Amino acid sequence: MKIGIIGAGAWGTAFAIHLARQGHQILLWVYEPELFDVLQKTRENTFYLPSFLLNSQIDFTLSLKDFANFSDDVVVAIPSFALRKTLEPVSPLLSGKRILVLTKGFEENTFMRMSTVIHEVTQSRVPVASLSGPSFAKEVAHGFFTSVVIASDGNEVSKYFQNIVHNRNFRVYTSEDIIGLEVGGAMKNVMAIGAGIIDGLKLGTNAQAAFVTRSLAEIKRLGKAMGAKETTFMGLSGIGDLILTCYGGLSRNRAFGIELSKGGKPEEIIVNQKQVVEGYYTIKASHSLSKKLDVDMPITSELYKIVFEAKNLQDSIEDITSRGFKDEDA
Repeated sequence: MKIGIIGAGAWGTAFAIHLARQGHQILLWVYEPELFDVLQKTRENTFYLPSFLLNSQIDFTLSLKDFANFSDDVVVAIPSFALRKTLEPVSPLLSGKRILVLTKGFEENTFMRMSTVIHEVTQSRVPVASLSGPSFAKEVAHGFFTSVVIASDGNEVSKYFQNIVHNRNFRVYTSEDIIGLEVGGAMKNVMAIGAGIIDGLKLGTNAQAAFVTRSLAEIKRLGKAMGAKETTFMGLSGIGDLILTCYGGLSRNRAFGIELSKGGKPEEIIVNQKQVVEGYYTIKASHSLSKKLDVDMPITSELYKIVFEAKNLQDSIEDITSRGFKDEDA
């Protein structure tokens, strides 16, 4: 099968490696001309996923039109802020294909989930599924065991992609709760920034455990308000991905939080990390979304104030820990 992947970052590249192992022909759309030249000459993504040679089943292009004409099906692995503007010019060429979304986040101005953005851009002409779960790109590229979930409205599209993506070392479950899967995938990046702050300030493992537990409660409240099933957040795309992203050593969002704990300025940290910190963008959208839906999200609110209003970290911690008494289920 011919599969096109939009986005040659770490995750898009790792997924190309994985699908090529399955015997598929892959065309990787590359945004940066400089990276395209490097890939053509060396077959190594030295920008975002160094030390992995891409085999001959993976080709590269700068042309979205050529990409769309090549592909039987499409995998989307670009940052959330670039999704709409990247797909809009080629949306007529996507008819008749299926799309698998790897992108995590909410669109900043509309607060839409990624699959909803694609449905709007393509005028719902294209079946869409989303993949999420605890899966660092580098480990997928290595072929280490990974387990994820693919969700869609109804099981047809998710089961279709399950058959394409699944192998012995990449176990795929399916779900019909695409809302819950995408909410969990977006919010774990936000919470990982907070986990990084706690880690960087050396507040202890008790605090870390409390933080990830209350983060999950906050994500579940938002998910419920958006129509998700609560049980989804207890699975791989919920608590599984949250734990990995909050405490895994390869987490860019956690690393961003650690740098904040050292006094770094958010904009400078973003530039220095050189890779997308999706949680940075999702904080703003999720904070606005919580206001719109009237959902109590104190952790998200404090992270918004830290990142976008320069609130002192110790003041934020004090405000969180001195909140009034509550029932745990409230």
